[in-house]
Amino acid sequence: MAFTPVSFEDFDPAHLYCMPLGGQNELGLVSWAFVHQSKILLVDAGAAYPAFDLPGVDLLLPNTAFLDANQDKIIGLALTNGHEEHLGAFAYFMKHLSIPRIMGPRFVGHLIRQEIFDLYGQGHLDQSQLSFEEVNGQTLKVGPFLLEWIAGNNSIYDAYCLKISTQAGTVLYTSGFKLEQTPLDGVMLDIGRLAACGDEGVMLLISSSVNVEEGGYSVSEKTVLRSIEKISQSAEGRLIVVMPATNTHRLKVLFEVARRTGRKVFLQSPTLHKVAVSAAISGYLTYDRNIEGEADKLAVTEDRQVLILESSKEADPIDVLQAISRCEHPTTRLKVGDTIVFSSDVVPGQVRRMAHILDELLALSVPCYYGNRQGVNVSRYGAREELKLMLSITKPRYFAPAMGESRHIVQHGNLGEFFNLSTDEIFNLQNGDVLEMKNGYVRTFGRIEAEPILFNCDQGERVTTASIKERQALSVEGFMTLGLTLGLDGKLLSGPNLSCGASGFLLSDEWPDVRQEIEAAARAAVSKVVQERINDERDSGPYMRSAVREAVVKVLRNRMGAKTTVQVQIHQVAN
Repeated sequence: MAFTPVSFEDFDPAHLYCMPLGGQNELGLVSWAFVHQSKILLVDAGAAYPAFDLPGVDLLLPNTAFLDANQDKIIGLALTNGHEEHLGAFAYFMKHLSIPRIMGPRFVGHLIRQEIFDLYGQGHLDQSQLSFEEVNGQTLKVGPFLLEWIAGNNSIYDAYCLKISTQAGTVLYTSGFKLEQTPLDGVMLDIGRLAACGDEGVMLLISSSVNVEEGGYSVSEKTVLRSIEKISQSAEGRLIVVMPATNTHRLKVLFEVARRTGRKVFLQSPTLHKVAVSAAISGYLTYDRNIEGEADKLAVTEDRQVLILESSKEADPIDVLQAISRCEHPTTRLKVGDTIVFSSDVVPGQVRRMAHILDELLALSVPCYYGNRQGVNVSRYGAREELKLMLSITKPRYFAPAMGESRHIVQHGNLGEFFNLSTDEIFNLQNGDVLEMKNGYVRTFGRIEAEPILFNCDQGERVTTASIKERQALSVEGFMTLGLTLGLDGKLLSGPNLSCGASGFLLSDEWPDVRQEIEAAARAAVSKVVQERINDERDSGPYMRSAVREAVVKVLRNRMGAKTTVQVQIHQVAN
């Protein structure tokens, strides 16, 4: 459904407006904006990993166009947990937005101070200027918003749900959650408080949808401990575990595995080391110097005593696994006797890629354990019965399934019908859609700009759509460079010299003839330009490059059916 574009001036100060800036119909990138009484409250600042069809892009970040245009209206950023999908765009927000108040759990604060999500290089975040308000389940008044952090449960320390109360109504934002009945940190989802919120009245429930396709209840993290412990005991050489960087519960499990099986933990990823330090400072992870190994001691430690942990803040864990399998990883090189555990999700779109990686590891005689079926990973999100429980106890008047791909959101929305919610009371939103809450009712109101920001870590900023299309064309059709040397009169002195790359037609039988035709077409184009511009004193360089390029492109398309990127370089010298 197409909604009308809206601006800040269209918002009635007495009403509440809720809009996702990211996280709808995609995994990660979770960020929401709430507008009430002409003030903007931001909730979470997440990032996402790009798909293969976005070459040169390292991260997807929430679009801040609406926020950039209304900087003076922003009064705060409320953070619910420290996972990449909720905190990965924090540095980007800090660089582009002026946010007077930043609030979140203690562990989130330590992650920020460790600059784990600094996208611009160490030291970009000025800690002396960064004011972070630590919350621990209390209620804060932020402008016209009353915020209550309610204990949640996830695969990270200090995960919370958020209750947002306003004069226009109450929103309950679950963030990512699960009902872990044997949590490693002893903190359970506060069902009692969530049920009390339902009794008090929840106008709109915004609830995570990611794991809706998994029936029943999510599996306990303790099952991973037993599975990886058995693998560690049977592995004759080094054990290498690839995992999400911010899964602190998994990190605690792996430290316990090392203790039980006589291994030392080598944190090869700088991000994992910072997460471990943050967990230790927060009091959640006990550092045992007999377990943690120093990087310079890895080479001299007996293989049977080595447990290597790998991850990255800038890459999907499967990217890290692929780099290791191809012997392209900067710090971890495989050798005979190694065993790998991929302790992360393999999303449906990556199944074929995972199969190729397994083939590569098999060729190296390196066994690899992965996935929920082999017991080395469990979802950090609630399964279907847990999602139904949330709907049951909070009793929302309206429901917006969130934080998932399209099929997750639709299936989660369908669950709402079991709780007497009509289709008019369930909103399957896309990024940028705006909901309006007024007089006890919620309706769709309009739309703001929400195309994600394409971010390249090396360039340090945004990647344009044009550059993406160019990279896609290069990857499929290849490139060709023609070098021409011209005299001052424009006449051809030497060339054209051709250089081609990534072009499949170079192997065809026709290529030698086509190459001669390209060279002839380029020479003819030069002669034509010289004749047309003989009485024109203006610089003919740009016109010459364009004419030669068009002539070459025409030959390539007519003879080879190729849409190759063609670049023309002209050197002009004295005759």
